[in-house]
Amino acid sequence: SWNPPGWLFPIMWLIVSKPTQFAAVWKLITQTTNTNALSIPLLVYCTHLSLGDAWNKVFFGLECTGRGLAVITAFWTVLWLSAYLFYKVDPVAGYLLLPTCGWVSVAASLNLSIYLLNKDDEGGDCS
Repeated sequence: SWNPPGWLFPIMWLIVSKPTQFAAVWKLITQTTNTNALSIPLLVYCTHLSLGDAWNKVFFGLECTGRGLAVITAFWTVLWLSAYLFYKVDPVAGYLLLPTCGWVSVAASLNLSIYLLNKDDEGGDCS
């Protein structure tokens, strides 16, 4: 079995993702005069945050790597959609989400690797 240390993920979220996400949302809401254009991007953004929380609970809390892979795939997809929608309103705001997209790509790769390496362990997907 292979599993990176659990402490690595919160540190990367705090250093890489959260500051750039905050900057992206701040840029989007302070630089956009058309508030109607914000509804869908912010809804998709909030959906990505919810999926990220769900992934943390499924992958780390329940230790369900297969189910976690399904959740992080949805999370990754909605995050990229969020970056695209932010970009359509304000390109800089979209670019500011790219570090998070990169980190979630790394996390998804790790999730897949952990699942493939451990899928035949006793106890099935969840221990």
